[in-house]
Amino acid sequence: MVGVVRVRVPHGDTGGSAGGACKRPAPGGERYTPPIVTAPSDSANLDREGEILDRDGLEPAVVERALGELARVNRLLLGYRPLLAALLPRLAGGPPRQTVLDLGTGGGDAAGRLAAAAARRGRLLTVVGVDRQLTHLLVARRRGERQLSVVADARTLPFADGAVDWSFSTLLFHHFGAADNRRILAEMARVARRGAAVVDLRASRLGRWVGRLLIRFTGAGPITRHDGRLSLAAAWGMERVRAVVGDGLEVVELRKRFPFRFSLWVRRR
Repeated sequence: MVGVVRVRVPHGDTGGSAGGACKRPAPGGERYTPPIVTAPSDSANLDREGEILDRDGLEPAVVERALGELARVNRLLLGYRPLLAALLPRLAGGPPRQTVLDLGTGGGDAAGRLAAAAARRGRLLTVVGVDRQLTHLLVARRRGERQLSVVADARTLPFADGAVDWSFSTLLFHHFGAADNRRILAEMARVARRGAAVVDLRASRLGRWVGRLLIRFTGAGPITRHDGRLSLAAAWGMERVRAVVGDGLEVVELRKRFPFRFSLWVRRR
């Protein structure tokens, strides 16, 4: 197993900005661009044969278009609403500056929405975006999403214990089976001082039917329709979610969210 690389994460009180910026003055007053940090992984091939965006080697233009469509689908189908409802109340109870880790960040749109909403409530977030696909992180950078980007495996995060205030994932959980999700939850809780949240698709026959129907009306292309159909089929039921939480974690909250989502909050015992 490859050794873990420890990445120093700036705490929220070190100068993050309202949009989740991780920037500092550079010599000569030039704008500082956060680096993309690549950490070694002990599982280079995480491909699931089904979803196209999970595959390695896709053309950057194809990835950028698909991630843009996914962001549009989430916006039109109220996909950001359950994330904001689950996280904003806890962010509001914390200090003015906080650090959040977005696991499986993709194009960074969900973290960007969260940072903007938090800023309107007086909470400035430093965002750390983690994804195993470098091309996804580059899309986020081209879109102007301000975050520290790290290429890493969700099951072996390259951060010290308690490196960030909060960790969260949205629409990542359904990509994995029970054993991997148990490891991911443990890692999310390990690196987060205050707690870890998962927001994902909730298994529902009605939700699956409605989701497949509505995706077609968003103008999404074939990759987004294909992956959306498989994602809906892979949604988790509430009891299955509760059962996957490991013994070392405490379930703080597990609840249904509109539309057809669940949110799970855990922390280390």
